[in-house]
Formats: sequence, C-alpha cells, structure tokens
Amino acid sequence: MNSKENKSTMDFYLINQEEYSKTTIKDLDEKKMFQEMCILREMELLLDGLYQKNEIQGFCHLVVGQEPIYIALKNVINGDKVIGSYRCHGLAYSSGIPIQEIVCETLGRANGNCKGKGGSMHLYNETFFGGHGIVGAQVSLGIGIAYALKYKEHANTPPKNVCFAFYGDGASNQGQVFESFNMAKLWKLPVVFVCENNFYGMWTPEKNVSSNSEYYKRGINIPGIRVDGNDIEELHRAFAYSKEYAKANGPIIIQIDTYRTCGHSCVDKTNFYRDQKEVEEKKHCDGLSKLKAILEVKTSKKDVEKIETEAKNIISDLHKFASNSNYPSVQELYTEVLKE
Repeated sequence: MNSKENKSTMDFYLINQEEYSKTTIKDLDEKKMFQEMCILREMELLLDGLYQKNEIQGFCHLVVGQEPIYIALKNVINGDKVIGSYRCHGLAYSSGIPIQEIVCETLGRANGNCKGKGGSMHLYNETFFGGHGIVGAQVSLGIGIAYALKYKEHANTPPKNVCFAFYGDGASNQGQVFESFNMAKLWKLPVVFVCENNFYGMWTPEKNVSSNSEYYKRGINIPGIRVDGNDIEELHRAFAYSKEYAKANGPIIIQIDTYRTCGHSCVDKTNFYRDQKEVEEKKHCDGLSKLKAILEVKTSKKDVEKIETEAKNIISDLHKFASNSNYPSVQELYTEVLKE
C-alpha cells in the first residue's frame, strides 16, 4: 500500500493536518492482514451458525463487516490497554486473546480465556478490560484505566501507554460519555476515545437519535479524527497518531465510519429496519472485499482463494476442538473471583 493522506476519507478537528500526514506506520503486510481478517470473519460466521443451533447461550454480538478496525489496532497497540462494549470479539483478538480461546469461551468451555464463565460478551486479559453490557459504561471505566496509566509514571514524565476506549454511535449520547470527555481533558489523561459509527444503535438509525453525527467533534476542545472504517491503511495511521498524541497531550477522539453487515445480535435476522439492498451493497465494498481485490491484482485469484480456504480450515479445526472440550466444573465458579 502506498502511504498517503487520504483526504477523501479523512476529516479533522483541532488537528494539525501537516503533522498528521507525517505519521509513520510500519510496512503493512497485506497478505497477513487479509488472512487475519478472513480468520476473524470465518470465526464470526461459525459463531452465528452455532447460535442458531442453540449451542451458544446468552447474547452474541458479531463484528462482520468491521474487521479492518481490529486488525489495524492489533498492529498498533504495544503495552496499551483496550476496553469496549458487548460487541467485543474483534477487540479481544486485537488484544492478544487467541482465536481458539475466544471460540471456547463463547461456547462456555473450560479452556476459554475466562474458563467459560464470561461468554461472548465478557472476554478479558491483561490488555483487554472487557466487553461491557451497560451501554456507554466502558467509556467511564476507560478513563479510569488511563488515569492509572498516568498515575504510574512520575508527575513530569509522559505516560508510556494509553487506553483505547471503544464505544458505538448508540452510546454516543449517554451522559457519562460527555462527563468522561470533560474529566479526561481536565486531567490530560492518555486516552483515545474510539467511536465505531456503524449507523445503527441496535435497530435505530443514527439520524433518528443524533442531531449531530460528527462524533469526532463532540469533545468540544478535544481534537478529533474521522476515518473510513474500510481503509485499513488510514485506520493504522489514525490509531498510531492518536496513540502518540494522547501520550503527550491527553485525550483525542477517533470516529470510525463503518458498517455491520450482520444483525445487531445473532437473534436479529429479519433486517426489518434496513433495506436489504443497502446491506448487500455494503457487503461488496467492505474492507475485506477491498483488500481482496487489491491482492487479486498484486498476486492472483488462486493465491487469494488459498488464503480463504486456509482460514476456513483453521476455524473448522477450532470448532472441532472447542466442541470436544470440557465444560467448567462447579468449583470453577469460586475461582478468580477476587484478587488480593
């Protein structure tokens, strides 16, 4: 990919665009990124199918169509912290939780990353502070994590890491989000607020609930960036720039305009709130499809098909492994409840 400032897909607020354009990102391995996106896509399709067969209990929210966000983030975080909503499979993968553990956890198996106690919505590790079911609550928790990162350093020493606090357009109107903006700016906390705008809060179009959809400007005196969620190169640049900015200056907002081609959750199959033509059009121009087209030109369709087949096989093998794994014992309910 050629490094460039993509003005057609970028908007800035209180940002020095010349400085932003100088942000360096490491060489992107397109084949590896495509492979990871395919694996993430196949995992989500598998989980959707298992949910329909009642093999997954509780809620299950997928990220089909939004995969480039998480592959870009995965290549930027290094010792940083991440927190998000219930739609958390992609963020969990970005944060280093192996696909195998995500599948096992979603199926409630003992070798899931939370030993089967968290399920689809509550994945955790040392980097990822979880998916959260209360809409917008994770944003407030995110500034707490950022405060801890800053507190660990000496008063005059910039923090070494930041917290990426993810939320959706559906959470953007929550009062605690605005309160978090204020506190983060007041204390110059190393936090990157990331609004994944997929244009629907559950089944409600954003135009019906948001008088202003320029979420990247909502911090008033907090700078912001709007980026196309299908442009994986600019996603890399936005994350990389924002990370360095937040370490030196405090909070920044990224608005990622994306689209979930799946339902709000696995229960949502009717698409009564969306024109099916709209969904099909989005499927053909999502980030995975765009990168696939690029690779077909640079390599060959045969090479691309091989990557897709390998991804399907990987997920198929993981499904067999997870299905044959044990459920947690009753005693497991009492472990890892309190850390002293």
